[in-house]
Amino acid sequence: MPSLQKIDSHPIRVLRTVFQKYGSKRHCTFSEHAPANPIATDVRITISYASRPVSQVGTFELGYFDTLSGRQAIHAVGLKEASRVASHDESIKSKSYSLIEEVEEEPIIADQYSPNRLGAHYSHMGWLPPDSLPERPWSTQNIILQPLDVGRWVTRRILAGMWSVELQVSEIAPEDALVKDVESALAHPNSSSRIRALRNVFDSWGELIPVAIIVGAAISATGILETKITLEPASLHRHQPHVPNSGDFNSFIETQLQLRGKVEKISYHLTGSRPDLLFREGLDVWLKNIRTTRQWEIIKVTKAIPITEIFDSRIQERIKALFANLSCVFYSPLVGVPQTAAFKSIGSEPNSIRRIEIGFSDARIQSLSLHYTNGLIAGPYGCLEGSARTDRIDLAQGETITEIFVWPTDYSIGSLQLVKNTGYISPIYGAVQGVTRSPHLLSGDGNSLLGLSGSYSAIGITELQAIWRNNYEVINYKYTTTFAGGQGGNLWNDLGLIGDRRTARISEIKTWSPYIGFLSGFQTTYTFIAGGHQVEQRSAIHGTEEGKVTKWVLEEGEYITGVCGRCDGISICELRFITNRPSRTSQFTTILQL
Repeated sequence: MPSLQKIDSHPIRVLRTVFQKYGSKRHCTFSEHAPANPIATDVRITISYASRPVSQVGTFELGYFDTLSGRQAIHAVGLKEASRVASHDESIKSKSYSLIEEVEEEPIIADQYSPNRLGAHYSHMGWLPPDSLPERPWSTQNIILQPLDVGRWVTRRILAGMWSVELQVSEIAPEDALVKDVESALAHPNSSSRIRALRNVFDSWGELIPVAIIVGAAISATGILETKITLEPASLHRHQPHVPNSGDFNSFIETQLQLRGKVEKISYHLTGSRPDLLFREGLDVWLKNIRTTRQWEIIKVTKAIPITEIFDSRIQERIKALFANLSCVFYSPLVGVPQTAAFKSIGSEPNSIRRIEIGFSDARIQSLSLHYTNGLIAGPYGCLEGSARTDRIDLAQGETITEIFVWPTDYSIGSLQLVKNTGYISPIYGAVQGVTRSPHLLSGDGNSLLGLSGSYSAIGITELQAIWRNNYEVINYKYTTTFAGGQGGNLWNDLGLIGDRRTARISEIKTWSPYIGFLSGFQTTYTFIAGGHQVEQRSAIHGTEEGKVTKWVLEEGEYITGVCGRCDGISICELRFITNRPSRTSQFTTILQL
């Protein structure tokens, strides 16, 4: 199979479509493995993805690879139409077969405008806009996101179509291996494991199948229009003497598409035929060569269906029921002070958040933005100017945010801290002292964070709410929290010291007190199982080491079941820890600054 030609600074991965021509123009046979003396009355097509060549006549592997950030947006899909041989004859129109027709139109220049980079990338590769693609059963409705690189994006393409192909869904049957993978996923013991297994299947086989395509060759260029520039309609400059080129190929394409000086951040791509011939001999020779080439590819997709539609009704109903029975999202309580400027972002699926960026100062959280795996960005929301510092939390595959600690003030979100399902806990971002309201724990109880909502003002984020995916994970723990005491003091959080939360317990508490009624320091020892062994982890001393030391050690198998005490509205006056052994109760009479 000929090597794929690429023109771009990014690693372009596109669908390979190979037609090999035999016979006359009207009666011809297309097959990757045609016989030595082909029968010239049939049209047989093999469309295959480059890394998975197939030889079966009548087999289609159709798909599209979005190059944004190197991520596969829609994957190659394998499907088989059993023993289909379509005759390229007028009589085909009176039959129920899929249509394969020669494109009679001359090559044209077509322009398409997109509101953002993601849409432009789909146009660049000849696909429908993202919002025109059909929904899949696992999609989350009403996604509110700010796409990446909003601007005046334009795609200009020279399209030389040779054949149009329309597949009827009723004629398409999935590969046996695909059916086996789906049935195996549906056989998992519970809903959450079935969902995870199905997502792996669709990640491998794909989510969408193109069913209406144009095959031929194309030259594409995509970029952002320069300020105050309007792109006028263009026509092909045919039958002009070719001037040998001494420059680079990208500049040559820019001239052919009449884009010089009009578009910035431009990228190029040539699909089908020979780029060397275009560069060396010119446009007319290249277009003429397209009529006889054996390297045509898909240049335009006008209709696609979800992969689930090619399965029989029994499997389709099982998949729909699995996702329909989920309560997709739930919301934590709102924390903070509401403002008129509100925001909301929800990802399309579990594990869809790739990165969270936080702008903060010593007084508050100033801005938030969420980057999703499909290339879209929610935000940034809040005060975009003058953030003293910024930081980011990256989420690898399989990582999610499961808890958020929030410390609000009277005017804004003072601080926050994020917890991953792996046990990682971020630093406390924002103010580390002087918080004037009760801290809050926004917990997904093991579920994945899908997005955030809230409000903001000119100074930063003022209100925050977490949006969680419901019933995706098997929940084996639940967090609850309460607050007592006053404001002020330095913030601290020991959760990051706990290795295995399933086996962790507090095994020792140590305090320092210089005199009765005052607690100067506090330290906790945590015990958990790691690598089959019991491990102890001591916290930092919160406060100072002044005064008498009091140590309370919990016995083996003993754990704290409750905390009670007294406070005067400013500080903690008394703490009492209750364990699963009622005869053993600790008591620290303190003034504990929180």
